Amino acid sequence: MGKIKTLGKVAFIGCGAMGEAILKGILKAGLLTKKDVTVGVPTVGRREYLSKQYGVKCFADNKQAVADVDFVVLAVKPQMAKTVLTPELAQAIPAKATVVSIMSSIDISMIQGMIPDRAVVRVMPNTPLAVGAGMSAIAPDQKTTKVALEAVKNIFGSCGEIVVLEESSMEAVSAISGCGPGYCFVLIDALADAGVMAGLPRNLAIQLAAQTFAGSGKMAIETGIHPAQLRDQVTSPGGTTIAGIHAMELHGVRGAMYDAVQAVLDRSEALKGNK
Repeated sequence: MGKIKTLGKVAFIGCGAMGEAILKGILKAGLLTKKDVTVGVPTVGRREYLSKQYGVKCFADNKQAVADVDFVVLAVKPQMAKTVLTPELAQAIPAKATVVSIMSSIDISMIQGMIPDRAVVRVMPNTPLAVGAGMSAIAPDQKTTKVALEAVKNIFGSCGEIVVLEESSMEAVSAISGCGPGYCFVLIDALADAGVMAGLPRNLAIQLAAQTFAGSGKMAIETGIHPAQLRDQVTSPGGTTIAGIHAMELHGVRGAMYDAVQAVLDRSEALKGNK
C-alpha cells in the first residue's frame, strides 16, 4: 500500500467511538491535518469534545460539514441512515466527493439511493481499530477511482489491517471480523473466569487470557501457519492441552462459532427487510 501525502479534505457525518478512532488514526499517521477535517454531530457536548481533543471544526449542520470536501465518511448508526442522509445533505455533498460508509447492513445500492451520482466505498471495520489493530474490509463501487480507493486504503490502513474485496463478501466479513471481537471478548471473559475459579486474582486472569488471545492471533498472522498446525504444536500426545481441547469439543465450542456466524447473517438479512 503506497502512502499518499494528503487525503484532501475529509468530513465525518457522525463521530462516535468508531469514527473517532478513524479520525485519530489518520491524524496520527499524518495523512491530513486538523484544518482539513470537518465533523457533523448533533450534540453540543460531543462537538465541544472533538474540537478540543483534535482541533477539528465541528458543525451541528451536516450540510456545512460536507462543503467542499473530497471524502465524506458516514459514521452514523445504520438505523439512523434514512434520518441523517436527507436529500438536502445529498445535494450538499460535492460531486467530486467519494462517500465512505462504515454503516453495517447498509449496502452500496442503498447508499446510492440516498446519495445518488457519487462514488461510494463500503467499509466494514471492527472495534480494535480504536487501538490501531483493526481489521477493515473495503468494497468500492464502479465509480470509485484508483486514487480515491488508495486514499480509503490509507485511511483504514492507518488504524490496522485492510483487505479489498467484492461487496458480495461483505456480509460474511461482518459476521467474522465485524462481530468477531464480541465473540473474542466472550471467550476472554470465560477463560478469565476459569482462571479465577482456579485461584488466580481477577486482574491477572484477565491479563493472561487477553494476552494469550492477542499473541495467538499475532502468531497465526505473522507465521502464516494454519491454525490447526499451530494448535498441534502446543498439543502433546496425552498431555494437558489435548485434555482441555477435548473438553471444548464436548461442549460444542467449534459448533457455537458456526452458529454465531449464521445468526449474524440471518439478523443482517432481517435488518435489511429480506426476512
